[in-house]
Amino acid sequence: MAEFLRAKMEIMSSNTASVTLGIGNGPYQKTLAASLLREGMLRRVLNCGLYLEMLDPMSGGSLRVVERFNMLGHVNRVFWAIRRRMPRRLRPNPPSMLMSRLTDRLWAERLPECSIFHGWMGLSLACIEKAKRQGTITLLENPARHPRHWHQASVEECKRFGMRSPERSSTLPLALIRRIEREFELCDRIVVPSTVSHRSFAEFGLGDKAVVVKTAVDTEAFSPSPAPQRQERDVFRACFVGRVELAKGAGYLLQAWKRLALPKAELLLMGDVKPEMYSLLREYADATVKTPGYTDAKVVAERFRESDVFVFPSVNEGLAQVLLEAMASGLPVVASNYSGAEDLITDGKEGLIVPARDVDKLAEAILWCYQHRDETRAMGRAARATIENHFTLEHYNQRQIALYRSLVA
Repeated sequence: MAEFLRAKMEIMSSNTASVTLGIGNGPYQKTLAASLLREGMLRRVLNCGLYLEMLDPMSGGSLRVVERFNMLGHVNRVFWAIRRRMPRRLRPNPPSMLMSRLTDRLWAERLPECSIFHGWMGLSLACIEKAKRQGTITLLENPARHPRHWHQASVEECKRFGMRSPERSSTLPLALIRRIEREFELCDRIVVPSTVSHRSFAEFGLGDKAVVVKTAVDTEAFSPSPAPQRQERDVFRACFVGRVELAKGAGYLLQAWKRLALPKAELLLMGDVKPEMYSLLREYADATVKTPGYTDAKVVAERFRESDVFVFPSVNEGLAQVLLEAMASGLPVVASNYSGAEDLITDGKEGLIVPARDVDKLAEAILWCYQHRDETRAMGRAARATIENHFTLEHYNQRQIALYRSLVA
């Protein structure tokens, strides 16, 4: 206890910003707390990752878990494990609103005095309210487009393909959207990852409040395979990672792939296949289309190393983390202009950007990669170099810390 009190007094007496960080599900945030600790800026970490827990800095430059809410985390994991094993028609709705309120309440009760609170969308309303009373600057992390755009995209794509409304796990409950909009109203800044995300917020009159902080990727977890191994393969592999659903552009990708009918080629769709895709898979997928389902990050990294191009024609992104992961693995990307790719690549250098929902342009881009293997591999090397030069976790940490310092200055 004495060690904790000394560390607390050192932080509160510092002239630099003191930051309480509410970490959500963004993998790019995994080392931000450690960077803040090194800079002497970390006040507290509220983490809703694998466990809901609170961590405090100790003297000597270390972080220690001081409280863990095992029961809440355990109930949440058990619910999702049971839900995944149930027939889709019997699955209950995700308890998004309940978990958001409980997490927010626990966080708010433990929010210390600090100069900046940086929370996660949907989990921070009570925290922001308390922080405002304390005179704290408040930031809200929103890793996608505006929630109403994000929600509408899934519904609109189903209408385009003549489908029923999407599975509820692909959309947001309206009550949660209203809660998030209240957070937007109260906070001082909304942190978004890309230009396309900022444009989305500007359409809702929040362009001045939203600020772009480009995200990053773990370049050790995602790295290229040796070039000779990639060149020895006979089969051209295009891969996609994410929920296999209409809002991710999976319908357009299947249409383009069937139209191309490339010899000695396969399309790998890695991710949970949503019910809305079943009829499209029956219509457009043949033996060259593989759907292994959900795979963990280690397997995804291995499949990236075994592929020739990453294809991601999503119509509903802020800055897709899978784009960063594929580029870090040395893959060129074919991505839509709604994926956040324009913040990562120069068209024709690290990959190709195509208009969203344009099957013709998507097919042309995939065909070009198929016909120009050497140039495609050169794009992959350029993609890895871009990540190393601009999008490592340390790059992100320094961008975020620079924002903190500019706000307190």
